[in-house]
Amino acid sequence: MRRFFGGLFRFIAVCICLGVMVASVVAVALSLYLVEATADDNLNLTEVKLAQTTWIMAQDHETGEWVEYEDFYRTNNREWAELSEIESSPYLKWAFICTEDKDFYEHHGVSFKRTIAAAINEYTPIKLFGSRQGASTLEQQLIKNLTGDDEQDAMRKVREIFRAWGLDNRYNKDTILETYLNTISLTGNTAGVKAGAIQYFGKDDLSQLTAAECASIAAITKSPNTYNPYKNPEEHLQRRNVMLENMYEQGHLTEEEYNEAVNSPLTLAETDTDSSTSTGVRSYFSDAVYTALKQQLVDELGWTEAEAENEIFNGGLRIYATVDPYLQEEMEKMLLNEDESIPWMEREEEFELGSKTEEDLAEEKGVVYNEDGTLKTKTDKDGKVYYYKTVHSQVAMVTMNYEGEIKALVGGLGEKTTDLSLNRANVARQTGSTMKPIAAYSLGIDMGWINYSTNFVDMGVGKVLLDNQKNNYPQYRDKMFENDAPEVLANPGIWRDWPQNYVTSTGHGERTVNVNYALAKSLNTVAVQVGQLVGVESMYTFAKDTVGMSHLNENDMDLAPIVLGSQNGGATPIELAGAYLMFGNGGEYVTPHLYTRVEYATTGEVLIDNEVNVVHTQAIKESTAMIMNRLLQGVLGSSGTASGMKPSGEMEAAAKTGTTTDNKDYTFVGLTPYYVTSMWWGYDKPYDMSKAGAKNAKAIQKVWKSYMETVQEGLEVKQFPVSEDVKTAAFCTDSGDLAGPNCPNRQTGYYTEDNMPGTCAMHP
Repeated sequence: MRRFFGGLFRFIAVCICLGVMVASVVAVALSLYLVEATADDNLNLTEVKLAQTTWIMAQDHETGEWVEYEDFYRTNNREWAELSEIESSPYLKWAFICTEDKDFYEHHGVSFKRTIAAAINEYTPIKLFGSRQGASTLEQQLIKNLTGDDEQDAMRKVREIFRAWGLDNRYNKDTILETYLNTISLTGNTAGVKAGAIQYFGKDDLSQLTAAECASIAAITKSPNTYNPYKNPEEHLQRRNVMLENMYEQGHLTEEEYNEAVNSPLTLAETDTDSSTSTGVRSYFSDAVYTALKQQLVDELGWTEAEAENEIFNGGLRIYATVDPYLQEEMEKMLLNEDESIPWMEREEEFELGSKTEEDLAEEKGVVYNEDGTLKTKTDKDGKVYYYKTVHSQVAMVTMNYEGEIKALVGGLGEKTTDLSLNRANVARQTGSTMKPIAAYSLGIDMGWINYSTNFVDMGVGKVLLDNQKNNYPQYRDKMFENDAPEVLANPGIWRDWPQNYVTSTGHGERTVNVNYALAKSLNTVAVQVGQLVGVESMYTFAKDTVGMSHLNENDMDLAPIVLGSQNGGATPIELAGAYLMFGNGGEYVTPHLYTRVEYATTGEVLIDNEVNVVHTQAIKESTAMIMNRLLQGVLGSSGTASGMKPSGEMEAAAKTGTTTDNKDYTFVGLTPYYVTSMWWGYDKPYDMSKAGAKNAKAIQKVWKSYMETVQEGLEVKQFPVSEDVKTAAFCTDSGDLAGPNCPNRQTGYYTEDNMPGTCAMHP
């Protein structure tokens, strides 16, 4: 018997040892698994940057108060609320705790009573809780929100418990609760109690939430789709009333408060769309802010593009923008083009097919198919396959004030359907004749080479080959010769004048014209002659370095690009408007900008002070600016290229039109004492606009006229700045000199004392 019990004890001891060994191995394996499985966790609640909504702030057009304009968020629409703000409501936190985790302040991250009950629910017919989610504490729910670990495998709950213990050991209950209430998922992209209060009830002051409203926000978290108050109001109310009952039973609502709350109707904030699922499409202005700020964060702070993008979408920033919401809205209405004031001019355009599949093409708009349903294609001689899309003309429009603040910006014609689509306000293109005043005429006056009425022969400065002669004389291709060069005199029939005027019947030396007439009529011949006086290098340096036309490149250092606007680099509509500021503010160039500062909403810490980047440069003399302004007013006069386009009323206005080579781009810049506006009209892939049906740019000129009449209505009548150095005097239009008593044709000119013409000798 003794031997039996001895053997039994040894057997038991061996089993115990084996059990301890197996348990140790399991414990080690489990520990290794948990360490590896949670290695990438980011559960540092004091440092983790959760996805908070970034808002563009704008000054109200009427009051000047800063208001929320548009927001950026990619993962969640969230506004962080400190626990003190949350607790300003006597109901909000208890609406969650009473139902989601009534023992929150008692346990250490895990409720084993609820965990065991949930396991019995899961694996036996016995139902201790009515829900299989009954085991999760607030810590466990927070962990799921932060890690995204919601896989339904056998080890998920083990991982969750391990993480919850660690979280509870490192942080106090207040920190955990604050983070939880700022990370809960609601409907759509809305997350966190403050974003929920704004979304559903239009309240950004949490202390103003009623008990019923707090319970409504808490009710959504169990199943945002099922309890969506927009889509399923009845189910939502049932769940809300359960939350209220729990609050009452646990002593966080009086009987009177409970009865009032449970009987209150569901009253949601008015919204134009079901914002529980739709976030809308941001404006072109906001897209431009995103592009500029992202690049600034990369260039100035050394961030990667991914870091910059994440901070804009998820960093909870406040971007103080220059946009005027009223001007932006009116511009968007104009370019929505519902009245078709700008011809759409639809046409089929070729695109290389490449490796695109039918699925890829199905996502594109305007793809052209044959009558039998097959894709319309063509194959070139090299075997490349092209398909067709129906495209229409496009427009970009930018308005800024004379401090360089961009007030409105639209980068396309028609409805904007996606965020961060092509923003043509940021696309550099040839400027055409809107380039003439910037460098040639302004510097010509500033340097004293010309004055308001200087007389020029309306003739080109040289000769170039006729198009039909370029193959016959390849050695002369792309070259210009002096009018009396031996090559020209030897073969006079193969040449044409360069440059030619838009009206080709003029510009052959048959007349003389004054500067004011030449600019109003946009004569290429005179502009190039003025450019020769100033010098290509001076004009290029001035345009690129002084007035911000940064897209110009070395290929633009010639008369055709720097005077006539047939550039290689070109300018964006923003840059073009910026270059014209000097003609309406006394000669000053101010850096165009979309925002003045960027700061964090929660701390007020300034991330970007953009005002330090706004440079004020006296580009030309005040007197030159005034003279140029008067010249540009002539463009809107009876003989100008934008005749009849002056906005109605007493407000002064000036302008310049532009047409590029082969009519592929139409440009326009309009100035009033309040605003500078630039416009571009063309196709994304350049195409002759005259062949598409637009012989001129009158359509966009009319849009500017109408826009200015709308946004300037009711404004105080102002005039452009004047210079004391500028004198008015009558000049003879025949000679360009000061008119004498016998001059039959005279006009008023604007001059400085040191650049005054002599008295007319043509009519002594």
